[in-house]
Amino acid sequence: MTDNPSLQQHIEELEALNRLSGTLILSSTSDIDSVLQAIIGTSSSLAHAEMASILLFDPSTKETVKTLVHRSDRSQAGIDHTVNMIVAGWVLDNGKPLRSTSFIDAVGLKNPPERYRTYGPILAVPLIVKGEIIGIINLMNPAGGEQFGESAMRILGAIAQQSAQYIHTAKLQETLFAENQRLRQELQRNYKVHGIVGASKKMKDLLDTIPAIAKSSATILLGGETGTGKEIVAHAIHFWSDRADKPFIPINCAAIPANLVESELFGHERGAFTGATGTAIGKFELAHKGTVFLDEISEMPLDLQPKLLRILEERKFYRLGSATERAIDVRIVAATNRNLQELTQAGKFREDLYYRLNVMPIFLPPLRERKEDIPTLAQHFLDEFSNKSKTFSPAALELLTKCEWRGNVRELRNVVERVFLLTPSSEISSNQLTVLGIGVGAAAVSPSLLQAALQGTLSSHDGHNDLLEQLEKQLVELALQESRGNVSEAARMLGVDRKAMERRKEKFRL
Repeated sequence: MTDNPSLQQHIEELEALNRLSGTLILSSTSDIDSVLQAIIGTSSSLAHAEMASILLFDPSTKETVKTLVHRSDRSQAGIDHTVNMIVAGWVLDNGKPLRSTSFIDAVGLKNPPERYRTYGPILAVPLIVKGEIIGIINLMNPAGGEQFGESAMRILGAIAQQSAQYIHTAKLQETLFAENQRLRQELQRNYKVHGIVGASKKMKDLLDTIPAIAKSSATILLGGETGTGKEIVAHAIHFWSDRADKPFIPINCAAIPANLVESELFGHERGAFTGATGTAIGKFELAHKGTVFLDEISEMPLDLQPKLLRILEERKFYRLGSATERAIDVRIVAATNRNLQELTQAGKFREDLYYRLNVMPIFLPPLRERKEDIPTLAQHFLDEFSNKSKTFSPAALELLTKCEWRGNVRELRNVVERVFLLTPSSEISSNQLTVLGIGVGAAAVSPSLLQAALQGTLSSHDGHNDLLEQLEKQLVELALQESRGNVSEAARMLGVDRKAMERRKEKFRL
């Protein structure tokens, strides 16, 4: 310690910069978020900022590939995403740091929204490598808060120089951009696979709606029959939202044992119940800043519904066995294949929770209401399974279009996979579908015809994957479809006990 406050402050700044330097040197690209948090945490601390963020751009397109926001213990708010983008645009356009006593005055906003007036002093510094801006560090204080002086500018400049070099050397942008591209491609692939494409007006209307509603923070309730693609729509909403680089946590409310639901959702402390040997973080906490997808919300126990309502209204919760209240920032997308309004009237679902979930309802139409999409979907699935080596004949597509498809798009996809496995020919005819028991009023499959189909499959199989496992999966899926999800009945059809059926469901992730 020294008696000179200015010198002591300078020493503390150097020590903090050295710690940050060590963090950058020792870090790997496997923990990008922790490194970026260290950068903006150090920036915020040394410059006395209540809010901070870092944005990284794709070098070629200047598309934002990563945004991380930090707030101090004193601040209850973070930097609005739109504000971040406005600042980033100003720095990119002007190619220099931005420092001002007022965010609005700094970027020249005219008639700004009222919420922008809460942002006061601002200091934004570009991350520059070889003369090119690859990102920004943005510091802010609330209106009327502490201004950023020359000392803060100097400190942030030093941090930006270190950080930019690390980001460039570690190729963080390339890593992040590749990951974003992978996520986009995966979403687009799944988006198509689950049938959220089509020429029908209902599907076009749905596709037009998703990007628009994704940008809001409103709670969404997805309705529709089983197999219509509610989870992939939830994925799409998350993907198009400002939370896309944060976790997407799906929770099937019907699949969690009743005595474990609260622990799964909200976490627990050691000793909270018998068997709780340690602290566990719940799924809501894991989804902080991201999206929680609550599938089969109608099956959530009544005694837990008030806790979900509290999260929706106050964004706060308690871990099981804890007296500490925790704040959470999540966007909730719920889904149900049942009529929640009827359940509410019957006293099986809380009325206040229903109205809180039903802020933005979206209904996914059953396949029978968009039959014009069936030929396109069926051929798309077949292209996927056969690597575009097989096609349906026009008569086969017509037969598929006439089917009932009680399991909707999910059932269609499963049937096409079974057809692919059991038909060796490059063009699949309507007769081959009938042989496999597919079609309106189709007769049961004769053993001789099924044997011929299996022999054809064996002779054409290239041996690159486990055919037995593929066929087993198809049988399990078919039994579940025929039993309408009744595990005991599906087990009876296959001649196995319920536990064996449950193990197979878990094995094939059905």
